[in-house]
Parts: sequence; C-alpha cells; structure tokens
Amino acid sequence: MMKIGKVYFLAALFIFATVITAAAAEWRFPGEFEKQERVYLGWLSKEYVKGYLTDDVLLEIAKNLVPYTNITICIPEESQLKHVQPLLEKNKLPMERISFQTIPFTMLYWRDFGPIFTTDKQGNKSIVDFGFNCWGYFPQSDTQSRIMERVDRDIAKLRKIPSRMTRLVSEGGDRELNGKGTILVTEACEFQRNPNLSRADIETELKEMLGVSNVIWLKRGTVDDDAYNVSTLPGPDGKGVAYRSAAANNHIDEYCRFVAPDTILLAEVSEEEAAQGPVEAENRRRMEENYSILKNAVDQDGKHFKIIRIPMPEPLYFQVTPQDGAYYGLVSFPRFSDGTAFPVGKDIQVVPAQSYCNFLISNGVVLAQKYWHEGLPEKVKKRDAEALEVLKKAFPNRKVVTINTLGINFGGGGIHCSTQQEPYTGK
Repeated sequence: MMKIGKVYFLAALFIFATVITAAAAEWRFPGEFEKQERVYLGWLSKEYVKGYLTDDVLLEIAKNLVPYTNITICIPEESQLKHVQPLLEKNKLPMERISFQTIPFTMLYWRDFGPIFTTDKQGNKSIVDFGFNCWGYFPQSDTQSRIMERVDRDIAKLRKIPSRMTRLVSEGGDRELNGKGTILVTEACEFQRNPNLSRADIETELKEMLGVSNVIWLKRGTVDDDAYNVSTLPGPDGKGVAYRSAAANNHIDEYCRFVAPDTILLAEVSEEEAAQGPVEAENRRRMEENYSILKNAVDQDGKHFKIIRIPMPEPLYFQVTPQDGAYYGLVSFPRFSDGTAFPVGKDIQVVPAQSYCNFLISNGVVLAQKYWHEGLPEKVKKRDAEALEVLKKAFPNRKVVTINTLGINFGGGGIHCSTQQEPYTGK
C-alpha cells in the first residue's frame, strides 16, 4: 500500500510541477506572419444557402494551403472522414501532408474555439484555454457552448501539450497580435462577452495568457458583423429589410489585421460610398473612429504604426427560404432586440459575412476572399480586384490567392475564422 501511495504521490507531484512550470513560463502568441508548423482547418459539410456548398470553399482552402504547410482537418465525427478523405484524394491533394482529427464540434469557425498555441523561448508550446459562449449568443452553460469550449483543452491532451485556463471569454477572431507584445481587440466584442469584468481585468488576462504588454482597444466592428439577433438591415436599394445570415458579433478580423509587426491593415469606406446609404455611412463613421485610435497609438516600443487601408466589399443580398440552413439560426430568435418580429415561414433577404480582411497568412501564401461570380454585378468584380491589389502590396513576399468564400460566409465567418495556425518552433 505504501508503494502504491508513493506512486500516486509522485504522479500528482509531476502533474503539479508541469502546471506550475507552464504557468510560470513566459508564453507568447506568435504573429500570424511567423513560420508555421501546420494549420488546423475546421470542416463541416453544409449548404447554408442552396447552391453554395461549404465543401467547395473548404476544398479550395486545403488545395491552396497544402503546398505551403501541413494541414490538420478537424471533423466532428468519424463518418465525416468517409466523405472528406475521398474528396481530397479525388482532387489529388498530397495526403502525406494532411492529417485528420475527429472531435465533437457544431460550428465551422475553429479560430474562435480551437487551440490557441503559445510558445516560450525554449521552443515549448502551450495551449490557452479560453471560455466560450457561442459568440455571446448563448450562456456558457449551453450545450453547444460546452461542446466547443472544451475543444482547445482536448486538443492539448491529445497533443500532450500543457493547457492554461483563463476565466476570460474570448474568441481568436477578436484578437490581432504582432508577436512582439501588442494586441488589438474590439471593445464592443470583449465587453459583451465579459460583462462582469473590467477593462483592467480583461487586459490582465490577455497579458498573462498571450505574452503581451500593450493592449490597443478599438471601438466597434462593421455593421454587418453586429449581432444578428439585434436588428435588421435595409434591404436591396434601401427597400424592405434584410437579415444578417449570421455574425461573429464585432470580431476584429473582419475589419483590422496585423500584416507585419509594425503594419496594420484597416477597412475603409470612402465618402462617396458612405453617401449610398445608412449602413455605409455608419461603417465609415466606425472605421474612421478606429483609424483615429490607431493613428495615435504606439506599439510595445513606443513607435507609431504604418496603416494601410483596404476597401470593404460591395454588399450582396440573397433570397433565403425556410428550407435553407441559414434560416435556422435566424428563426430561433422570433423577436429581435429592436422589436422586429421575424417573419417565420416566409422567404427573406440575407447578407453574408463579407470581408476582405478575413484572410489567412501562412508560409509563403495569403488566402484571401473574393465574391464575384457569374450573374453578380461587375462592380463586385471591380471591388474584388481593388482589394487584391492592396493585399499584393501588403504582402510582397507572399503569393496572394483569392477564393470565393460565399459558401462559408453564409454561416457567419470566412477563411480566417475557419482556420488556426500552429507556430513552428523546431521542436
């Protein structure tokens, strides 16, 4: 009995020592533009709107990413593997660079609840275990919240990497880091997720978990990324109403990104565009307010940033029927916060989650979003081209590949939302 007790004591001591070591180390979240070991890609086969398959978009992401890095495709159940693997093989993807991870999840956007890798100076890794409440739509006790809240922790166990828990509810899509000590976050997002925490409380957690010393607070995201159960949007040509097909609820990666440690990309709405309607006018007001903050902000070393502006996409409207997947989330809120009663059982107009900022940076490549396809106005194509030119100049040493992402945008996110990079440390 003494021997068994001693074994248990030593095992407990080892676990305790590992936790203490992980907590005491100086961990940092590397910039997305630093070298990566792999990219995690969430894969759910959905058709949020008829004719727009998530499989088509996810396949293009994998196809254009795999020449540059390893990919771990995350699927919610083993049966999905029988669908995804043959699809990749049929399209002749190099399967030796692709692995699969089966783990329960119900939403596509892995950046927000998946593993957040941090590293120390010795090249060790840990995973930050943030709280999750389905983008602020449900309590943390909700079944879906609980399923996805544990994903980061479970990946840590599977990878035998220490995890570090924080009480902060926060998604990867609302944190932009330059890898040198500065983080950008959105007030409207972080305070909505953590109503009982002060600004100082949130900053303390971010600094400890991600190794930052400098927190810059921007005000709000884009109008189309406001909570989808709060209000409607003006319909096409300002007539009637439209609904957000879904929204991340003020994520920073929809409008503002670090493209280098000293350079920030920020969405822009021109005065001419702002005159087209109330949504465009409000987006201009919000982005110029954020620009003013960034223009006066400094990095961790007291230096000002270079700021690049990129256009916002032309707004698109799509008719959705009660049979479409995008309808389900909307109908679950029969009355919105502004008093609007949802027209249950009737077709509606929806706006997908569009953004030219929701790109993924990886080794030698940037995967960006575009929206034009046959049948859409030429002005959409023109705006796509304008954004592409900005990205090419912002990333002169990387290949910029654009993918039509409407199939996943209807679910509320994009390329960046659906992926999460793991940094390369040589270990």
